[in-house]
Amino acid sequence: MDMRERIKATIDANPELSVRSVSLAAGMSDSLLGKFLKGDNDSMTIKTAEKLADALGVDARWLIFGEGDADRATDVAAQIERLSEAQKTLVAQLVDQLRRTGTDG
Repeated sequence: MDMRERIKATIDANPELSVRSVSLAAGMSDSLLGKFLKGDNDSMTIKTAEKLADALGVDARWLIFGEGDADRATDVAAQIERLSEAQKTLVAQLVDQLRRTGTDG
């Protein structure tokens, strides 16, 4: 699977994503991403690919090179950003509980 196929698969697997929404979130035109996905444009800068990875909510190394795990984000903030609002609320409650109990349990 190449980068083009990984982008398509990620968009297809998430009903909240579309070529337009991903391209806008990545700061690029949807026509540019559309041309890349159709094979009309074969090149993309690493910087643009990293922005696409952020917009897709996947690990950039996986998106670009196919290495590692798509779900592995580079930091906790990136993991949390991909959660639904309900999940974010649960995480906030958990963090609050941990803060109140401290590290001694």
